[in-house]
Amino acid sequence: MPNITNSFGTDVQTVQWIIIFYVGSTTGLQISLGSAADTYGIKRFFIIGLIVYTIAVLLISVAPHLSLVMGLRVLQAVGNGLLVASAPALVTRAFPSNERGKALGLMSGIGLSGMLIGSLGGGVLVDAFGWRAIFAARVPIGLISVFIALFSLKESNIEGSKRFDFIGSIVLFICVASFILCLALGGINGWKSLPVLTLGTLSCLSLTIFIKMQKGSEHPIVQASLLKDRTLTPAFTSAYLISFATFINFFILPFFVSDILGRDAKTWGMLLMLTPLVGGLSAPLGGWMSDRMPAAYLITLGLIVMVTVSFSFTLLDTESTSKMIAVRMACMGVGTGIFQASHTNLVMSNVPSSRLATGGALLTMSRSIGVATSVAIMSAVLSARENFHSLSGIGEDTAFVMAFQDVYLISGIIGSLSILVSILCWPRFRKVTD
Repeated sequence: MPNITNSFGTDVQTVQWIIIFYVGSTTGLQISLGSAADTYGIKRFFIIGLIVYTIAVLLISVAPHLSLVMGLRVLQAVGNGLLVASAPALVTRAFPSNERGKALGLMSGIGLSGMLIGSLGGGVLVDAFGWRAIFAARVPIGLISVFIALFSLKESNIEGSKRFDFIGSIVLFICVASFILCLALGGINGWKSLPVLTLGTLSCLSLTIFIKMQKGSEHPIVQASLLKDRTLTPAFTSAYLISFATFINFFILPFFVSDILGRDAKTWGMLLMLTPLVGGLSAPLGGWMSDRMPAAYLITLGLIVMVTVSFSFTLLDTESTSKMIAVRMACMGVGTGIFQASHTNLVMSNVPSSRLATGGALLTMSRSIGVATSVAIMSAVLSARENFHSLSGIGEDTAFVMAFQDVYLISGIIGSLSILVSILCWPRFRKVTD
């Protein structure tokens, strides 16, 4: 992000739209893409996702203008939406229920390991060749993935009587995309501006229309039972809250490491890689354990670890070292791995077999909306708190550090709410409510 900011001669508030366009488009399309995959074939849509994603990163790597980069991020988001909805469904169908947690945990571990390579390799590539290299480097990986998927994956049986609700998918996209843009513009321009109020109204209106359409549809995009389930609803909510709380590690923390501690991109790339590294090691263990005990207990355990780490970031200041951050990022990885593996197992085990891709989409969407909310609100909070502290006449670095500590305090509080919500998934609590 700092490298892209300097490359185009812009500012952080403008560059953050690279994340907003990507997350907003992915989130807005996710459920519709998952429903379409359930209808027309999960393997088919997984491969299409790989192809679209690969084409998008190739074009981004040569895009001459920031506006074009942002537009192509929407195309990349379409490919990503297909992948994240289809992957959990493919793994769930490939393994019996008594091995599902282990398989999904391994999938989470592999995904986190990919993030590790991206963090470390991305830092090296940025220092050596600039930000474009981190997109170009994904093209051969995408091509290899397409080849493997074509010859190794098996297509599931498709129910020919099902139809896809195209109109409903458009309304849903308008609803979610408007909500994401409302958050983004609200964080930048204030929550009382006309565009923000218009987008908020449009999101609420389209949501109302979508709900009414789904009630009368023979082939709904989202089955009402998925959202009313006493396990799935708190599971999705806790995922949203913890994503909201912890994504600042990937958006705000790099600026602390770069601007306050004076480290280069390779250094903070190595720091960021610690979370996926440790998460990749702990996720298979978390998945294996979720086959042998209630996954809900492990979800809460993972959240407790992550929230504790979030609170610990409030202790960092101008005298902090890279080692202090490294310890925190490693501990965050432990909680992340346990949470993701057990959370995925819990969700996919409670979704009907005919709606696995939709369940995978809802799973990822809950996390994606948390990411979008984090970028929009936490960046605004950081800016507001930095301005507030600057009024006292302290230096810029000190003001930033104090704002940084404020943001992580808020992060810990939001994460604490996710712990409370996750308890609703516990078997003993469900028995009481039933």
